[in-house]
Amino acid sequence: MELSGTDTGNWRLRQTEDGIQVDDSILWLDARFTGGLSFLSSAHGLSGRTDAKVITTEETLKLLAINNIKLNALVRPYNQPISIGQLRLELLPSGAALGGSSLYVETRAGSLLYAPQLQAHKTGITRTMQLQPADTLILGANTPFPEQNHPSRKKEKERLLQAVQAYVERGEYPVIFCEPYAIAQEISKLLSEAGIPLAVHKSIYRIHKIYEMYGSELGSYNLLHRRLREPHVMIVPMQPTSRKIGQTPLPEGPIFTIEESINEETPVDLVRPIVERFVIGSTCDARDFKSVIQAVHPREVYFTGPYAKQYAAELKSSKYSVHALHPSHLPALF
Repeated sequence: MELSGTDTGNWRLRQTEDGIQVDDSILWLDARFTGGLSFLSSAHGLSGRTDAKVITTEETLKLLAINNIKLNALVRPYNQPISIGQLRLELLPSGAALGGSSLYVETRAGSLLYAPQLQAHKTGITRTMQLQPADTLILGANTPFPEQNHPSRKKEKERLLQAVQAYVERGEYPVIFCEPYAIAQEISKLLSEAGIPLAVHKSIYRIHKIYEMYGSELGSYNLLHRRLREPHVMIVPMQPTSRKIGQTPLPEGPIFTIEESINEETPVDLVRPIVERFVIGSTCDARDFKSVIQAVHPREVYFTGPYAKQYAAELKSSKYSVHALHPSHLPALF
């Protein structure tokens, strides 16, 4: 079943191109331009200005400030409920990135957990995921539903470390492309703890410093620049690029990429071929979602995001109703 602006059990949820509106309230979820109050789940979710007043974490504001994004924000720490009108709101750690959060909402009519970016596995660099039993659960479907289970995250990290060590022993220093807000920090910690000389792109370096400001121990690393005398393994942001990374020439070395999904490769326009790909997602995969749903024990589950329809079809159950949310004028993928 696909929903856009209909009555969904105890909640009236309306998916728009600008986030989800909780009807009959001032609350929106990950919206940028609403005149009401919008919950901002992470720094991943905002790439430009916003006119909304947002409720989010202090860490998320610090990360956004790196790109000169300033918000009219109601800052809340985790696990400290606040009441706004008839709504009782509480931010919970999502486990996916520094400052990343899910939103638990209670009214007299029932409870809702909005969790668009969860990481069920401990990363060692941020707060672990917290869940709360709720009548209604909203999950983010941001990558295609995999035809097979993703490889074990732990084993993929071990494989990455072994591959890097093997190349370094031969005098070759890989260039690793990855997601900059969460995976880059996790990989930095992994490699630096193994004693591998490491340099990170300036955009990742700034993010690292915010993580360390809030107590994350990322180990030893250098800023990637032309004056580095000794060879280093390099971590650079996953983004369409070519011969240069920003204004820095693409360093020599085998190219590694770290992917979010087993069946969706991030396009990177490089002058050299990619030697190794690793699947180390920053958020839950389909297998993790099953455990999340079991822990929350909802009566109804909604998927939002580009692959909402696909996840709703694959994870339908007789124990709870499952739906896809998308804007009424736009079809969901698949």
